[in-house]
Amino acid sequence: MNLKFRAKDYLSDDSFESAEYEYIGNQNEGWEIKRNGSTYLQLGPGYIPLKTISCGVCSTDIDRRFLPFPLPQIIGHEVLAEGLEENQGKQFVVEINDTYEARGDKNPDIFCKEGIPTHSPERRVLGIDRLPGGFGPYILAPIHAAINLEGVSPKAAVLMEPFAAALQAIIASPPKPGDHVAVLGPRRLGSLVLAALSSYRKTNGSNFRITAITRHDHLVDLSKEMGADDVIDLRITNVENLQNKFDIVYDTTSTTSGFETALQISKREVHLKTTNGQTMAGLQHLTELVVDELSILPYEKKNTTFHWQKETRSNKNIFVFDGVSDFIKNELKTNFNVYEGNISKAESILASESFANQMPRFDLVVVASPSEIGLTIRPNPSTENSLVRPRGAILVDSSNVSQWPAEFSLVREFFKQGKEIHSSRCGDFHMAISLLKDNPEITKSLENHLISHRFSSDQLEEAYLKAKDPSSVKVVVDFQ
Repeated sequence: MNLKFRAKDYLSDDSFESAEYEYIGNQNEGWEIKRNGSTYLQLGPGYIPLKTISCGVCSTDIDRRFLPFPLPQIIGHEVLAEGLEENQGKQFVVEINDTYEARGDKNPDIFCKEGIPTHSPERRVLGIDRLPGGFGPYILAPIHAAINLEGVSPKAAVLMEPFAAALQAIIASPPKPGDHVAVLGPRRLGSLVLAALSSYRKTNGSNFRITAITRHDHLVDLSKEMGADDVIDLRITNVENLQNKFDIVYDTTSTTSGFETALQISKREVHLKTTNGQTMAGLQHLTELVVDELSILPYEKKNTTFHWQKETRSNKNIFVFDGVSDFIKNELKTNFNVYEGNISKAESILASESFANQMPRFDLVVVASPSEIGLTIRPNPSTENSLVRPRGAILVDSSNVSQWPAEFSLVREFFKQGKEIHSSRCGDFHMAISLLKDNPEITKSLENHLISHRFSSDQLEEAYLKAKDPSSVKVVVDFQ
């Protein structure tokens, strides 16, 4: 097959530029992607061509220039598409991770074998990392990432990727009975987190209260439509009056000020759902923290057994920075393989024979300073590898946290009080579809209230600008 078309590339200066693309190949033999006549990307077998129907604009698209992936690129990952050739007439939603498992490769890497294929270092990401995205008229989707759309209307289907991502936050940080949780920034992703919380509560018969926190009039009514029990307007209520009020705060603001607010108003946990690629509250690499779905927890003996609820693995290998207290080091040595040293030592250990033929990451890392948090997440600027395994945790030795510099005052107080930061990224489309089928009233609310603006594909720049406007909620670009 040969598909030739023009599309608008996103550039590092936050602008768009028209480019000519060509997809040459087939599912069985692989594909060559050409851009302006030169080879842009070579793909092996396991991809099917799809024609874009519509694609949503999300915060990741707006902040794309800050992410550590090459540009230019056709961005856009919230895709509803239709099949070509033998898939003619079928509609698909598309999971964004291009992995061994998604392509049906029979020789998976260690990340797939460990049950975390979406964290494989070799993965590409639709519309985010190299693989051309949904703001072009055609995409190449890994065969198992294209989910046949059945039982959900096309209106709601274009929201499937962000709804699944929203649901992942609830799976990773489920409210406990009697909790009072808050969604900070109930706009694009935040409204979907509200809908996911409401659906999860109803389907599971759970008992917790949901509050939306906003600064915009039009989001007050929207938040209630999405399932919030209460709405707080920060133009009226001071953050100081909300200190330690909410058991979990799901921060969907993608702003530094939002994250700082979340640190102050959470009683137990902040779940960081989206970031802007910049330093926040003094902490570096929080975008990469979300990409790797990592957690930052206070050092406590119970937290040494941390893993995601659906995982059955146990922690074995722990790296401890030199400045961590001797008490912690000695306590850990009774139950774990403990490695000690600085950042260079940690990298050399992971590259050694000790980690041959196994996950090349530590299960946990214990830090003594805030700078070591960033170093753990991305120790080497030339790679996208963390010291700690995806969905693992960084444990903070709080014995000297009072000595942290002033620029870390918010996180200093946060960790001193034993609070936690969790994060999540993409979600399971099948689970999201099932939840929407169980909750038709939420699906109808999504259809009727969340998409605020639609633009044709030749109005991509206008759609992108409108998505930046606080008066918009979800902006969708239509190709048909």
